Amino acid sequence: MLAEELTWGGQLSQSIAEQFGNGVAGIAMKIVAALAILLIGTLLVKGLMKLILKMPWNKNLDSEVKTFVNSAIKVLCYTLVVLLAVATVGVPIASIIAVLGSCGLAVGLALQGSLANLAGGIMLLIFRPFRVGDYITDGSNEGTVKEINLFYTTIATADNLKLTVPNAGLSNASIKNLSANETRRLDIDVTLSPAADKEKVCQLMLDCAKNNENVLDDPAPEALVIVTDGGLPTFRLRTWFKSGNYWAVYFALNEAVQTALKANDVPLAHAQVDIHTDK
Repeated sequence: MLAEELTWGGQLSQSIAEQFGNGVAGIAMKIVAALAILLIGTLLVKGLMKLILKMPWNKNLDSEVKTFVNSAIKVLCYTLVVLLAVATVGVPIASIIAVLGSCGLAVGLALQGSLANLAGGIMLLIFRPFRVGDYITDGSNEGTVKEINLFYTTIATADNLKLTVPNAGLSNASIKNLSANETRRLDIDVTLSPAADKEKVCQLMLDCAKNNENVLDDPAPEALVIVTDGGLPTFRLRTWFKSGNYWAVYFALNEAVQTALKANDVPLAHAQVDIHTDK
């Protein structure tokens, strides 16, 4: 009887040892397979990214869009590799996705403003209302765009101050892009006395425009007479020029018109000269 019990106990111990060994071996094999998937997947992702960078459609993208698209593809590919490796170990993917979804919801609620900026950055990169180097204004901020990131856009003002503007506001604002077109128009309005010689004033203003090398001949400069509500004549000089020459034309023409009027004793109704840049 004792011998039978010892035999049964030995068989049980051997069975447990075999099952334990098989279990450890199985886990080890799964870990090895997961590591192999990570290694091979990493190499495949790197090869895929090199291939994508050489594709014609990728080369034609702007630098900001290219960086965002390539980063998104890389993150997506690495995520798939990690999920496949984890599934190989035996962890249910559905559970992982549920946990990630819960974490994503919590993080999203905590970072609503940042996510709004991220969404705004994506919209700016896709629809391209402006590019790096453009001079823009949204009503509150104005300057030259220096950098477009996913969360913020950096703008340099006319007096060389650095503005960091959240993309959420820019994507929902009415953007006036002053550099989008090749040419721009500048209107200079001068209100004069009714006694002013209209033909003489118009010719003086046209001469100022023609003497400026940055003013285009086509469309040709125009000098117009407008009657204001008070009955006083307002003379408008309308000129066209390359967008990059805006400030040069702005200051040069403003000074030239006022100097010419004073030199010819043209009576001003107001001391101030109004500048309009509507296009």
